[in-house]
Amino acid sequence: MLFAISGSQGSGKTTIINELKKRGYPTVERKTSRSILEEWGVTLSEVNNDRDLTIKFQDEILERKKVDEYCATEPSRIFFTERTYADLFTYALIAIGKDNEYSEWLDDYFIRCAELQTRYSANFYLPSGQFEIEHDGVRGSNQHYGKMVDLVMRDVSARMNSQAGLDPETMRSRGPKLVDIDQLELKYRAEQILNHILKFR
Repeated sequence: MLFAISGSQGSGKTTIINELKKRGYPTVERKTSRSILEEWGVTLSEVNNDRDLTIKFQDEILERKKVDEYCATEPSRIFFTERTYADLFTYALIAIGKDNEYSEWLDDYFIRCAELQTRYSANFYLPSGQFEIEHDGVRGSNQHYGKMVDLVMRDVSARMNSQAGLDPETMRSRGPKLVDIDQLELKYRAEQILNHILKFR
């Protein structure tokens, strides 16, 4: 079973992933966007200022994430991964959503992301503003930008999960359960997540 940890920048995703790893749970490892930027020899600003490159970048992130997570879907084991396909769509939407000529691509990207979102057994969503956003040259570090990302990402996650449709065999939602993590301390965050996982076993 694959469980996703999501949230905007500064929400503590990496911190909780590392805590779960210390507790013995396998995780899907890779900072996908950073690895692409390094391989392509470009900056995020260059990507965001070139719409065709933005689309190429978002498609590449989706494909690499899909490959990375494929091995972590066996039902007998618990895996954790950082970020979801709803997260990917959120950043694409913020980057090019105002440009009408890319509306058709965005609609298609939403469908592709929503279908892949069904891989997760649950999506644990962390609220923003828990940590100061690190200025690492990749993520936007402005607090207002971070809050905007959080509001959009939480909404996209809820819509994407509910719009994943019903499994005709079970008549249950095919999308992952969206669980808001309201604990702030690391220990209690981990316990809240693991207590939810017990319901899936």
